[in-house]
Amino acid sequence: MKNYVVFIASFVVFLFAFQILSGLFLTLTYVPDTSQHFSSSTVSIFGNEIFNYTLLSAIISATFSFIISKKVFISKNSN
Repeated sequence: MKNYVVFIASFVVFLFAFQILSGLFLTLTYVPDTSQHFSSSTVSIFGNEIFNYTLLSAIISATFSFIISKKVFISKNSN
């Protein structure tokens, strides 16, 4: 049960951190296409990205959380 708590706690922390970092990255690299806005009156959908950064951050967070929970479990068993 303690291993599960360590995994969930570290997963939430890493997911929150990676969401913030991916938001910062997307904000820094966003370049609006202003020529399209002045020439047409259609509404464009914001965030029409091909790559899913949310899924990537969840996978990375789960991987780091798994590694941390295994290291904590191994270090407690060796004592």
